[in-house]
Amino acid sequence: MFEMIKFPYNDRAVARLDSNNVVHNHLYHNCPIGKVDENNIIYNINNEPIGRVDKNGTVYSHKFNDTSIGKVLENGFIEKDGSLIGKVNANDPLASGGAYLLLVHDNR
Repeated sequence: MFEMIKFPYNDRAVARLDSNNVVHNHLYHNCPIGKVDENNIIYNINNEPIGRVDKNGTVYSHKFNDTSIGKVLENGFIEKDGSLIGKVNANDPLASGGAYLLLVHDNR
């Protein structure tokens, strides 16, 4: 089972979260770029959490002192600074959306 992460107005997948919760970025081909462990987003290089997503869909970045950087909406759209920046087509939109914001969109 793969969970695709997509831009809002494009049906081309830009990343995916695989069944082992590993994040693959199709844009930069430097896979894997990280993984999701429960609600923590783990970065691949130093294996430390870089952020988290709460049960309400709010995504927090540890890089910015655990402040909110966006939100995963119930319909799968991802917001940042009041704008839609992506959409997830996934069984677990919180994990996929959080990984998209923290790893793919911010190009970590």
